[in-house]
Amino acid sequence: MFRKAFLLPVALISLPLITQAHDGHGFFHGTEFAHYLSSPGHAVPLVLVVAASVALIVYRKRSREERDV
Repeated sequence: MFRKAFLLPVALISLPLITQAHDGHGFFHGTEFAHYLSSPGHAVPLVLVVAASVALIVYRKRSREERDV
């Protein structure tokens, strides 16, 4: 439980560091969502965050189902 309580604030504190908009590479401006999809430096972390979110949702759903049985 302590690990979960520690990781959430750390993730929230680091969020501004990974979401800063910038110009200078790619075909789109740094403020456009297409910039994050077209640049591998942004697309890979985005895919990892989505995959981790889906895994967490599936894990929590399965653990609830096991508790209810």
